Amino acid sequence: MGRVALVTDNSSGIPTELAAQLGIRVVPVDVIVDGVVLPEGDSIDIAQAVRDGVKVSTSRSTPEAFTKEFESLSSEGYEHAVVVTLSSKLSGTFDSAIVAARTSPISVSVCDSLSIGLGLGFPVVNAARAAQSGASVAQVLEVVEKGIASSKVFFYVDSLEYLKRGGRISATSALLGTALSVKPIMTILDGEVVLKEKVRTQAKALTELVRLAMSCARDYEPALIGLQYFGERSLVDQCALKIAQELPGSELLISEVSPVLGVHAGPGLVGVIVAKQTSHIP
Repeated sequence: MGRVALVTDNSSGIPTELAAQLGIRVVPVDVIVDGVVLPEGDSIDIAQAVRDGVKVSTSRSTPEAFTKEFESLSSEGYEHAVVVTLSSKLSGTFDSAIVAARTSPISVSVCDSLSIGLGLGFPVVNAARAAQSGASVAQVLEVVEKGIASSKVFFYVDSLEYLKRGGRISATSALLGTALSVKPIMTILDGEVVLKEKVRTQAKALTELVRLAMSCARDYEPALIGLQYFGERSLVDQCALKIAQELPGSELLISEVSPVLGVHAGPGLVGVIVAKQTSHIP
């Protein structure tokens, strides 16, 4: 059994099957619908609820949730856990992991991804593969750090209103997007959501996302390319088809973003994430 385990939160966008295959432990982020915490595994359509104007919010992963995972790992014989969370500038999940690490029965290293979605998910996937190959804690941490540094995140939102409402961008930026009727492409810079480009139509936004993905992927060959969506998948499938045709050697992963990201970006989100593919021990 491997002695180093990877732990992340469910904003990472790692599909359940892949997480299970790689032994990645995923800590939930609570989703609150009309003041009630949604039970884990509930099949409610969060994107539709947001469209319908239902009050939906999220709460950071709790220290107790991380403590539960650390205790479970200890009972299974693991000696160390490497935790990678979504950006500390967007959520308190990183702080929760730090609190839980102080009383953990095993050694814990907590990493702030300064990213979102598969921007943190891909470094975790690469690190889990290294851990399964027998990498040491220091080597696993090296994979995580390099992955965080190299991951690129770009996403299109149909409206800036949701990001403004959740405090993820300024009211000025949201007003700019509305006033010009633009379709914004966002990116993550130093852990925060910033405007990268403005285009006039949805079609141009999708074309630009594909261009950005392919440009980054060619620098990273072989690359991990993620496509994420919230609510409507058809737009992501269009992008995936174009990318697969242009870059047949890349590993392509499609997943819906977790509600912790979706409720702040809004329905119609389309994201592309590119990272360098590594499975070896550094």
